[in-house]
Amino acid sequence: MRARARALGVLVAAVIVALGGAALVAGCGGGAGSYDSVQVGFLVNLTHGPAIIGLQKEFSDGLAGLPVEEHPFQNGPEEISALLGGSLDAAYVGPGPYVMAESRAPGRLRLLAGVVTGGQRLVATPSSGIRTIADLAGKKVAVPAHGNTQDLTLRLLLERAGLKGDDQGGTVGIVPVKNAALGDAIDGGVVDAALAPEPYAAKLIAMGVVVPVAPADRQIARWRIPATVLVVTEEFATAEPAAVRALVAATARAVARAEANPAVVAKAFNDLIAEITGKTMDGKVLMAALANMTATTDIAPGSMQLMVDAADAAGYLGGPVPPGSMVPRPG
Repeated sequence: MRARARALGVLVAAVIVALGGAALVAGCGGGAGSYDSVQVGFLVNLTHGPAIIGLQKEFSDGLAGLPVEEHPFQNGPEEISALLGGSLDAAYVGPGPYVMAESRAPGRLRLLAGVVTGGQRLVATPSSGIRTIADLAGKKVAVPAHGNTQDLTLRLLLERAGLKGDDQGGTVGIVPVKNAALGDAIDGGVVDAALAPEPYAAKLIAMGVVVPVAPADRQIARWRIPATVLVVTEEFATAEPAAVRALVAATARAVARAEANPAVVAKAFNDLIAEITGKTMDGKVLMAALANMTATTDIAPGSMQLMVDAADAAGYLGGPVPPGSMVPRPG
């Protein structure tokens, strides 16, 4: 089962990278008592490091007797679609897509815990003249996807600076660019800046093609917005409570291990991308990226509400977000 899960995960990632679109995976759930495995999604980002090392070790023997099958995705909205479509039972995902899912399908998902805080940076090309958030006026900024955590964080930054995205009548172009294509988008002049998750921001900085926008990075750090949270479908939580408890406990162990020894995360991440792409990233770049985030199961008070406010201001919400859904319910 483990080998099949890995092969399927690599196949899904390869399809996503090759086609540049969403891919769904076959799930094994189907109703109370009928689960014979746990389908777990995560992103190929360093901010999902605890998930990556957890899948290699803490989950290797399954959860409460259920084997775990892993599925990498390229962005959070794709993961949420898979969760709501029944292809995933659990996912490590950014808070932005989770918030919007709760506004459109309240009660379908359950927030279990935090995983990583931080891990996103605003970077800009040196020639752009962008040194402060106010300098983004009239510029184009890349985010991984509309509606994801970086998109919402960017909109919070713009609001504080009296700016808006061009889709809200403002002057800042917000351009969705997949992480793997970010370097080309910057080199080609498609965008002037990017709010990128790690390790992609650190890689671009190390290459010398961008510089960090320090005021934005300080503001993001103060907000303590989660980069990654753990969620499950309510259907799975109801049918398999023991597996959910085991998932929470295994995640907590992986988070503690990631925080104690970031080098373990760097190695696991490189092993994963080598398996998917045949390439690895510079270990020094990965360690620099890991220094920009904190592995923790805690979710800072008010940080999830920031995501709700940003999604509401952008017109992304389908309805009110239940306040109780912003509080972890691990049991």
